[in-house]
Amino acid sequence: MSDKTNSVLAIAAGAVPAYRFVKLDVGGTKAEEAGAGELALGVALAPASADGDELLVGIDGYALVDFGGTVQPYTEVAVGADGKAVAAVALSGDFVPGYYCPEPVDGAVSAIDSGARGRIVIYNYKGRTA
Repeated sequence: MSDKTNSVLAIAAGAVPAYRFVKLDVGGTKAEEAGAGELALGVALAPASADGDELLVGIDGYALVDFGGTVQPYTEVAVGADGKAVAAVALSGDFVPGYYCPEPVDGAVSAIDSGARGRIVIYNYKGRTA
């Protein structure tokens, strides 16, 4: 399986942690951490420490993301609190930016727990809702 990630370079609207979903700010010119249920531009692949810093954002393909709830393998995810991934089924009507794609260990896959960091596949389109 390829670990290819397509990305864009954005300008941060303040500090943004790595491995969190990001969205465009109200003016549509800077990237900031996404909130629960919001439409995400993608996942911050590295942190930005201040307003105006460059921010590499994964928009398609594989990316690591922090999880804010337990998610089963190959389950769609939505943006939860603090830009973390949660199971989309828990947030009906929210935007669905991708799905949890665990890396097999000895041929087996398992659920991921809240607080863990795992791999997702980011959808290459916007506007899909649960």
